Amino acid sequence: MKTSHFIQEACFNGCCSSPFSSHSVSEKQEELEFSVITTGASLLTRDAKFTSQESLPRLRTSFYDLITAFPDYLQTNQADHLRSTDYQNLSSSPHVFGQQQPLFSYSQFRRISESEPDLNPPSLLTFSCKQVSSGKELISFASEEESQFQSRMRRRLTGFMNLEESEYHMILTQDRSSAFKILAELYSFKTNPNLLTVYNYEDEAVEEMIRISEKKGVKPESAEFSWPSTDINSEKLKRRITRGKRRGGKRGLFVFPLQSLVTGASYSYSWMSLAHGNEWHVLLDTSALGSKDMETLGLSLFQPDFLICSFTEFLGQDDPSGFGCLFVKKSSSPALSEEPTNPANLTAVKAEPAREWKTEYSEQNDETTRVDHEDHKAASTSGGNEIIEIESSSNEQDNKAMIEFRGLDHADSLGLILISRRSKSLTLWLIRALMTLQHPGSHQNEMPLVKLYGPKTKLSRGSSISFNIFDWQGEKVDPSVVESLAEREKIGLRCAYLHKIRIRNKRRSDEAMSLRLSVVSVRLGGFMTNFEDVFKVWEFVSRFLDADFVEKEKWRKKALEKKTND
Repeated sequence: MKTSHFIQEACFNGCCSSPFSSHSVSEKQEELEFSVITTGASLLTRDAKFTSQESLPRLRTSFYDLITAFPDYLQTNQADHLRSTDYQNLSSSPHVFGQQQPLFSYSQFRRISESEPDLNPPSLLTFSCKQVSSGKELISFASEEESQFQSRMRRRLTGFMNLEESEYHMILTQDRSSAFKILAELYSFKTNPNLLTVYNYEDEAVEEMIRISEKKGVKPESAEFSWPSTDINSEKLKRRITRGKRRGGKRGLFVFPLQSLVTGASYSYSWMSLAHGNEWHVLLDTSALGSKDMETLGLSLFQPDFLICSFTEFLGQDDPSGFGCLFVKKSSSPALSEEPTNPANLTAVKAEPAREWKTEYSEQNDETTRVDHEDHKAASTSGGNEIIEIESSSNEQDNKAMIEFRGLDHADSLGLILISRRSKSLTLWLIRALMTLQHPGSHQNEMPLVKLYGPKTKLSRGSSISFNIFDWQGEKVDPSVVESLAEREKIGLRCAYLHKIRIRNKRRSDEAMSLRLSVVSVRLGGFMTNFEDVFKVWEFVSRFLDADFVEKEKWRKKALEKKTND
């Protein structure tokens, strides 16, 4: 493969080792690890190559490929049933990916839409906002008298995140970025003047936290990552965590995700323990984790001081009921400054059921409520765990109001093992399928269409995949162009930037340079992602095997724009 264009991005003088060098020992280990978990002869295990979109096997054949390699995938068919019954929009809409763990199901939105046709879009929650100016005011707002619904939501979300309810405050924010911004504004950098982040990609929310800390006189530091695995440079990170303690310095804020949202690289949560042992406050960012992943964490042993999660997306659409969450460990709340600060960026929210939701459920009589309750119990195979809880409404006369967090309940009914099995099967299949795409040419001059970054077939990897597409001349296709073309097909690929990647100087082993690289990233979403979604991504990427595909699409776009203007 010709890689001159890419190498110029990474290193202009050519002194660094090529990112496209032959398989490393770690990659060979990944191949071995992958072969252990696959059975049967599928395209995943044989040396299959596809040189055009037309040569790809059909959907049915490819699905057989998946279950040949991962027979246990068939045990996750309950997720397909839930998708067809409660998330029908995923089957009727061409949109692929983008969804995170929803609080509610699409069927709940549909019921409200049918009962309140003038509402567009329908909303299950209404929010009241308040600007705060200090940590004390923020905690006070979160802890003041709760309504029955707010208390139920706090218990439900705290339990879902596997946190001890009595040990954490829960603050709702407008979105994930707002949670980062609030913590950056209120954290007492004056007495704890260090910020250390662990991200192998540029994250807007984290970058905003860094900018706020710099205004307060902090010199932020970041972990570094190795190439091409994008794993943490453990030795350097360990030195940075322990350095302050050895020098008698003051601690600060250690911002840590357990997975990369772009490459899928997974990191040991023992880093939290090391940071705590060296008197850092730990912020755990769970944005890249899938449904039920929190159950794998021994949070009773590795209790973060702060934790951020979000429920701001609903099945690939803007969710009018979405919000972010900032959890603050009660014993760590003194780390939030009591000094007044600018409240412009500090907006906390509270949620209540929307008027139409209250009306709909309060109008149901006891018998209807009982029947609906039993129907949903029967739909769950969770071994007796009820999906729906019914509570008395304090502001409706003798009627029952149903409080449902059906999206969370569905994740509970599936459980960690099935969700993890489904996600890993789809992720590993897509990775290997992308590796089979190759430009036409002789065997001696193989020209892969896709170059993958980060872990390939590691069992511990997350569900995010990063890659770049190269044309038949070895030139990288601009990831923003790929994102734009994918969006026209309603496929959720996005352009992202890897950074803090260290590449060794080929001539001087004691020198290295930092790489910033634009990539295409896809996240396989929540447990409702199915094989057809994954197949559509593979099919879309294969279209770049046509040497004229990008140019054809540019002309098609111009023609459509001209037709629209005329």
